[in-house]
Amino acid sequence: MNFDKNLLMTYKKLIQTTELERSYQEFLRLFRFLRVELEKELGDYRFQGNIIENGMDYSYFQFTNDALKKKGLKIAVTFVHRNFQFEVWLSGFNRKIQCNYYELLKDTRQPFSLTEDPKRSDYILRIPLDQNLDLSDGKRVLSEIKDASLRLLGYMEGVEAT
Repeated sequence: MNFDKNLLMTYKKLIQTTELERSYQEFLRLFRFLRVELEKELGDYRFQGNIIENGMDYSYFQFTNDALKKKGLKIAVTFVHRNFQFEVWLSGFNRKIQCNYYELLKDTRQPFSLTEDPKRSDYILRIPLDQNLDLSDGKRVLSEIKDASLRLLGYMEGVEAT
């Protein structure tokens, strides 16, 4: 099997000539802080054990509670690397559940971004955080993520899929 030599050499150059490795480690430190602190503040929810890194496409951790679980739903705190932006997603446990909620919500107005294609995206609804949010201010980022999560959770309390 052959691999793209130019991309591999670009990666080598980035690792050797920038602080890419240390910068990524600092990002992970921030993300772990957010997960741990959010779990402390939202004690009624069960958090997934660790952060999932999806090949620098996006990284996330998720949580749910009994009420959400009965609906087949979870919240994902997501960092989209290309946009360098946090988002909070409402997701289904599987594509079938996502499609059911999409059908339920597609003709309604809500204050969130609704997926365009529930069969291909990993969320039903999402809230992108402000791109100008100072990520070095961990407490502020935590507050924004918690607020977005609670807004999604509150919205979904009255929504039932068929």
